Amino acid sequence: MNQHAGWNRLAPGRRAVLAVAAMALSVFLTGFSLNPFASTTPTLMLLEHTQDGKPVQTRIEVKDGMVISPDKGKPRDKWIIRAGDALKSEVRPGDRSVGFYRGVDNQSTLLFVVKVHYYLNSDGRWVPQYQINEEPVVIRLNGRWQPLSTSQGIAGQIALTGTALPNAEGYFTSLEFGFTSGPASIDAWQVQ
Repeated sequence: MNQHAGWNRLAPGRRAVLAVAAMALSVFLTGFSLNPFASTTPTLMLLEHTQDGKPVQTRIEVKDGMVISPDKGKPRDKWIIRAGDALKSEVRPGDRSVGFYRGVDNQSTLLFVVKVHYYLNSDGRWVPQYQINEEPVVIRLNGRWQPLSTSQGIAGQIALTGTALPNAEGYFTSLEFGFTSGPASIDAWQVQ
């Protein structure tokens, strides 16, 4: 039996209409993922750590609001920030900043902020690069908040451990770092 018998019985005009409709539907569906867990929100960066000798990555998406980490309360020796999605756009995407916190609720403490700036790559896509800014250690002295520095014997809280070099503006393609005080957890983040 001919598997195309039903198709061949259609008038040529109807076959053409159905063929065009099928092509239009397939073009329409290519923009959608069949994975029900896939996100259409661009990934700003990947936050990575090692667990049982294997890398574990958490997507940090380009959306506003505080997000609780799936690794909340689990201190790590080293964290890595890897590049997020390269974006296709006629104009440079706006800069973002991500605040990383220890603790949640009213007991959260800002650990550091990562600034995100986009650079055009050779494929014509905007690729995010990163700059880390830690919150300084401060004390209250004579009624004013005073930052303490390494020149006063206070070590920086964050130690960059990666080998990547920054570009001329001080942004890295990835950041590898640890905390000078030992393992620390990143419990939440907020994209702005």
